[in-house]
Amino acid sequence: MTVQSTTGQSTAGQSTGQSGSLPAELTAFVGRAMELDELAEALRRSRLVTLTGVGGVGKSRLALRAATLMRGAYPGGAWFVELSALRRPDLLTRTVADALRLPDLAAVEPLELIADHLARRRALLVLDTCEHLVDGCAELAEALLRAAPELRVLTTSREPLNVIGEHVVAVPPLGDPDSVRLFADRAEAMAPAFAVTAANRELVAGLCRRLDGLPLAIELAAVRLRTMSIEQLDQRLDDRFRLLGGARRGHDRHQTLRAAVEWSHELCTGEEKRLWARLSVFPGTFDLTAADRICGGDTVGTLGRLVEKSIVVWEENGDRYRMLDAIREYGAERLEELGEGAALRGRHQEHYFALAAQAMRTATGDRQIPVLQGLRAESANLRVAFDHALATPGQERAGLRLTARLWPYWMMLGLLGEPRVWCRRALAAAPEPCPERGWAAHGAALFATLQGDADDAAPLLDEAQEAADRYGDEALAGHIMQTRARIALLQGDVPSAIRLHEKAGAVFAEIGYPDSYALGNFMLLGCVFEFAREPDRALEVCEEGLRICRAHGDLWSETFTLYVRAGAYWLKGEIERALADSLEALAIRETYGDLFGITVLLDLVKGCLVSMGEFERGALLDGATLEYWRSLGAPVQLGPDYLEIQEMVRTANREGMSPAAYQAAVARGAELTVEQAVVLARRADTMLPRRLTDTAPQPLTRRERQVAELVAEGLTNRDIAGRLTIAKRTVDSHIEHIMAKLGVASRTEIAAWSRRRSRTAS
Repeated sequence: MTVQSTTGQSTAGQSTGQSGSLPAELTAFVGRAMELDELAEALRRSRLVTLTGVGGVGKSRLALRAATLMRGAYPGGAWFVELSALRRPDLLTRTVADALRLPDLAAVEPLELIADHLARRRALLVLDTCEHLVDGCAELAEALLRAAPELRVLTTSREPLNVIGEHVVAVPPLGDPDSVRLFADRAEAMAPAFAVTAANRELVAGLCRRLDGLPLAIELAAVRLRTMSIEQLDQRLDDRFRLLGGARRGHDRHQTLRAAVEWSHELCTGEEKRLWARLSVFPGTFDLTAADRICGGDTVGTLGRLVEKSIVVWEENGDRYRMLDAIREYGAERLEELGEGAALRGRHQEHYFALAAQAMRTATGDRQIPVLQGLRAESANLRVAFDHALATPGQERAGLRLTARLWPYWMMLGLLGEPRVWCRRALAAAPEPCPERGWAAHGAALFATLQGDADDAAPLLDEAQEAADRYGDEALAGHIMQTRARIALLQGDVPSAIRLHEKAGAVFAEIGYPDSYALGNFMLLGCVFEFAREPDRALEVCEEGLRICRAHGDLWSETFTLYVRAGAYWLKGEIERALADSLEALAIRETYGDLFGITVLLDLVKGCLVSMGEFERGALLDGATLEYWRSLGAPVQLGPDYLEIQEMVRTANREGMSPAAYQAAVARGAELTVEQAVVLARRADTMLPRRLTDTAPQPLTRRERQVAELVAEGLTNRDIAGRLTIAKRTVDSHIEHIMAKLGVASRTEIAAWSRRRSRTAS
């Protein structure tokens, strides 16, 4: 084997007087500062470090860069041994001996030569591309580390060596800033006329994201700028394997993106290849249960091996897995070759439709937030399952049924645009009369109304009403009244909005409030009373609503009713109470990840701040919420009265600042992320009296506080017992004591108390 020195000359057979041999770096090294720091620390703490990651992620380059930077710490030498071309495990030790420029002595085994050479040296040995020689590399590393106490071994492999004492460092794809920098650097070399500018930066960043942030793919894409524009490159990226052919030189596995992926495929067993193909039905992340039920076979064991081989990525902050796009697309090709594509897509649809149905049945009480967060995590899978149903003869009604079930979920998470399209598509795909059509038509009408499009909603509501009458569906009839009330509000007809909400409320009370949006009628009616400038009536409705929402354990409707009560307090001039309610509701809405709910609450906090004379913070939040409303479809969805109140607040804010200062603050606010805006709003709780912020000494014991925190996480009593390793009846007793001490009547109120306490502490 030939190893290149830092001068680029062959070092095979040279004298051993030189201290190591590292290949020259032929291109600029971009990014990876954090990984280099982590690798340096790992080599200080461990004598064997393995860089793992998917093919093309840059393991070899990172190892070479680290060795180059740290070679001064190894006076005994730093060697880089490239193993990708080696196919015979029996030649491994001879290859390493050649790299160290040791003589080929027939009387001495190569391993003995290497061990003797390194025994008294503080040296670094880099073994690059070990995945096809894992067992041999593991044995070699163990033997050398025993023989040479000052030796450090750094390996790169798509899977760990699984040697005792091995420290594994996973190499992730590049993030946006570094991937764009890499593309710009390589593009400049390939096409000097091209430059990343403010005009094309987002296009380049999007292209790098579509390439999974893989340095190999990014470098191959940059080559194409010699013959096409960045726009053409982006348009052709769907066929990435054909598009991203590589350079004439370089290792075979790095000449094309396909070659890099195929190299990983060749190293898999038949069972691993089959699961790789089957997992390609998942468009994004998935959990172990879904993989097991959809893919079959020995999923648990095989999936673990695919994670070890860097084919599948395990999300360490949860229990989910994913494949990079290039890996998934290659798997999809293999799935069609196996003839299993149709069957797997059918099982995928069946699983996620059943999951959605189960979730909507259980999204109540303590389970509401975790269930909704779970559904949000499955949004890509639900989207693909829905598309499959509409494209498969005989499954169209199943797709229609899904939209009928999911519309409350979309509402609770503040999702508007995409659900509207789903409902429309489902109605077009399944035109025959059925109960589900009524719900899908109402869903399309509701989301159109929430986006300010009352004209589109009207005929859909008529169709929904026909279905409600035909099938005697009182719940649907009540929701239709709610949506007609919203339209009346959009049109400025407050009396009609009040009348319709009151009728809907009577229907829901009669049938027992069938869902969260039915309970939400209290907050909707309270809103209308506020727009009519009747805050006392709004407070009356909200108090009744909070009592009933808490009795049902429905956190979504409770938080929005809190929001409306806060608005009523604000109208009455009770600003501190308004701010306290707003911040409590905001802390809960955050857990839903609901941009709509967060935005209306930020608007209300803004109003409180302006009323308190906090004009700069008010202007910052004004800039932020204006941006969020643009992405949601504008606040016109809440009617002219809402816009009038917001303009009133905005006018007061302007009057409290100079024009230049106000505009500057609004501009800065427009740059805030949602998380940053929420943090800014939370700081307002320092302006509240202690009695409103729960900063007084807490009356609960340490164990009771632990239980309250777990209630806030959505755990059941049985779950809490398991987490704390105590009996369930002990948890039941703790819950009773907590309620008595706090003066609350539901787990929802315990959760709200715990979140307020956590927010104050942070």
